Amino acid sequence: MINSDMNFLETPLPVLIKSYRKSAPSFATVADAAQAFLLYLANFIETSPERARSQALRSAIAPLFEHIAEHTRQSWMSRLFEPETFAMRAEFTEEASRSAAMRAALDEQIQNLESVLGRLPDATFIGDGPFAVDPAEQALLAQVIQESSISPAPDAEQLARLIELGTLSLRKFVTYGASTGIVFAGFGSSELFPTLISYEILGIVGPRLKVSLTNHVDIDREGVRARVIPFAQREMVERFLYGLDKTIENQITEFCRQSVPLITERTLAALDLEMRDRLVLETEASNAQLAFFNGLTENGFEAIRQQSREEIEDMVEFMPKPEMARMAEALVNLTSIKRRVSRGFETVGGAIDVAIISQAEGFVWVKRKHYFEAELNSRYMNRMRAPLAQ
Repeated sequence: MINSDMNFLETPLPVLIKSYRKSAPSFATVADAAQAFLLYLANFIETSPERARSQALRSAIAPLFEHIAEHTRQSWMSRLFEPETFAMRAEFTEEASRSAAMRAALDEQIQNLESVLGRLPDATFIGDGPFAVDPAEQALLAQVIQESSISPAPDAEQLARLIELGTLSLRKFVTYGASTGIVFAGFGSSELFPTLISYEILGIVGPRLKVSLTNHVDIDREGVRARVIPFAQREMVERFLYGLDKTIENQITEFCRQSVPLITERTLAALDLEMRDRLVLETEASNAQLAFFNGLTENGFEAIRQQSREEIEDMVEFMPKPEMARMAEALVNLTSIKRRVSRGFETVGGAIDVAIISQAEGFVWVKRKHYFEAELNSRYMNRMRAPLAQ
């Protein structure tokens, strides 16, 4: 299955998948199949025109520099005007002073992103050789920076730092542009139980494919026995399965961050304490707040998810295959209905494809839509049946 961006280097991914299927061998494990297909995509990079490769790199990195430009402007505006009187600061009335202030704001944004990106894990790269950004790609980064809305234009030192920042972003598990989700599921020839592996394709760097492993579920008698995993637009499925999703978590967390400090403030205001005792109590209250927020995120939300997950997955483990198919379709319909009755684009809807993969029957369609009427295209249907009859 694939989701989000359906193109790879200006080529529809379904076309690449069908082309690969013609020559794909048998695999002992699903993991082997996943690695082989990702390597096929990496090899496809080398046969793609330079224009397409350059455009892919540009699309992946340009949003980063626009992000820097926007936050630099916001920082500059907060320095330009006094927050209380909204009067222009006197030292910024001269052009040279304003330019220096904007360069200082840009330096601040670069430093912040260097710190953030430095803490992120490295992405996985499929293809030959170690990660590297060659001189041509560095020149393209410089060109993208110059074409961005960063103003005034970075000086030589800032340009070098921005290029290095772009290189760091390409190496890390982060994407600012469109990405593609790809899911491999089923049975290898040596597997008695199903395996699911999913990746997010984050782009390309040179001849290498940049990916991140997002799920690896190996059903086994001694390990995970059942799992329900949503992809792409997950919020409604997660809300149904676990009782909450990321949006609800963020709303609860934000409410607590605003409310809990007020408890401390009002409690301290009601107490008649000496300054030393007040400082000690404020420190203890601050530590308690931090422990509360950490516990809410690491234990509270996770405990809710874990309990709901166990209840659902205990039921799924013994569910007949037809019931599993109906459940999967219902979960997709749940997201579709939510999109239909809420603001924004209706990005999930229409007929739903449902398939079951089992050790006994292999891949079986339960429901499958066509963009054409089957009875008007008998030749197509006969072509599809011919390999099955052999």
